[in-house]
Amino acid sequence: MKKVMCCLVLCVLTMSMVFAQGKTEEASSGVKQKKHVSIYTCNVEEEAIAYFKEFTKETGIAVDYVRLSAGECITRMEAEKANPQVSVMLGGSVDTIVSAYEKGLIEKYNSPNMSVVVDQYKDNMDGVYTPYSLVVTCFASNKKLLDKLGIPAPASWADLLQPALKGNVCMAHPATSGAAYTAFSSILQCFGEEKGFEYLKNLDKSIIQYTKAGAAPIRMAGLGETTVAVCYDLDAHTVINDGYGLVITYPSEGTGYEISCVELVKNGPADEQDAAKTFIDWMLSEKAQKMCTDDYYRYPINKNVPVNPQMIPFKDITLLDYDFLWSGKNKVRLLEVFENEVRTSANVLK
Repeated sequence: MKKVMCCLVLCVLTMSMVFAQGKTEEASSGVKQKKHVSIYTCNVEEEAIAYFKEFTKETGIAVDYVRLSAGECITRMEAEKANPQVSVMLGGSVDTIVSAYEKGLIEKYNSPNMSVVVDQYKDNMDGVYTPYSLVVTCFASNKKLLDKLGIPAPASWADLLQPALKGNVCMAHPATSGAAYTAFSSILQCFGEEKGFEYLKNLDKSIIQYTKAGAAPIRMAGLGETTVAVCYDLDAHTVINDGYGLVITYPSEGTGYEISCVELVKNGPADEQDAAKTFIDWMLSEKAQKMCTDDYYRYPINKNVPVNPQMIPFKDITLLDYDFLWSGKNKVRLLEVFENEVRTSANVLK
């Protein structure tokens, strides 16, 4: 498993794709603008490619991309800060992007299409990020393994601590995965920091593995390699749609959610700025939003696009009053505590 995961990581680190060769146009700044945009994305690759192909089809703008986990995207951007290699980051939660903005990695951009965003989510810190969908932290459990253990699907955070699930829970590492960081922050916000970290220390005993990517635990649950995955519901729906016998539940104490974002990289290639902004605008279009929910089980943020009927209505899930700004501003500090006091080396995927 470790060898396979390492190979996959090496592949995605080197992979990029060009869908078309672009022409150049003169921008108001005087810099020749290419009909081309380069992107880092932490979305599942199949989903990202679908957006890029449709965007190229509609606009004629070519796309280069590299797929990484959210944490790896930020690490790459930090390493390239003096000479950024991309113009856009697609994906990442508000707390992840707030943290990146404070590191000087994000350029503010206010899309004119923010007018179609549901009022509740229009506050984007004056352009730090552009919201394009919502996804919710859930549990996805393998039905056969639950039956073998003789327990029902977990319906609360407390349920994950039951003896039967020791070594039978998987989640990604919160330092490398945006999905895992949302789950991690949700626990701290649900119980408070002191009790939350005590809970995480107990949960660590149940964790079989902290993976790098947020979608990996749900695939493991589908394949029967773990009983319960702590993940985003869009990944769970996708795996269920692929024919795996999983059941989705949400913690009754309350769960967190991600406002998924697309953002402009600070000081990205000057000849891609027009194309980059066009892509960000396009992610709020009805076409892109319908793809988000109908094909990839995201809650759309465009008020004119209905939710996929296969999904549980957002209002029917017990949600925390999730504090994105607190989560983003305290990310480095909280992850240090996790590394030093919570996680054990035995269950971290090298």
